[in-house]
Amino acid sequence: MSEESSFTVKDRRTVFQETNAEKSERSETAEAKKATQAEDPASKLAEATVQHVSVNFSSFILSLGTSALIHLGQEADPASGKTSVDLPNARQVIDLLTLLEEKTRGNLTPEEKNLVQQLLYTLRMKFISLEQDHHV
Repeated sequence: MSEESSFTVKDRRTVFQETNAEKSERSETAEAKKATQAEDPASKLAEATVQHVSVNFSSFILSLGTSALIHLGQEADPASGKTSVDLPNARQVIDLLTLLEEKTRGNLTPEEKNLVQQLLYTLRMKFISLEQDHHV
């Protein structure tokens, strides 16, 4: 019963084969990038921010609210720095927040519940105001 068999596995995929020179080059590039970032205070701050951002229900709701405000033209788009009104996308984000309010009913802390209700009220009022302005 104790038959010993030996076999060899050889990876023939070329995608994963890397020469020692390529490994060394990749390592040197990574080290150079780290050295450059170490000298740049802005990159240190950005890296620290990314590592220490706490994601919870309230921050998620606030990020959706910010997205709605961008679509309502109340905040500048971070990508372009410009403000513009996009009512269909604003409506979609408001509807998403409404869905979250319905699906989380009874499971939120009083503070979270108040945040969702106040945010939805504010966004709906801004949406209605802009919708009336665009139809007049």
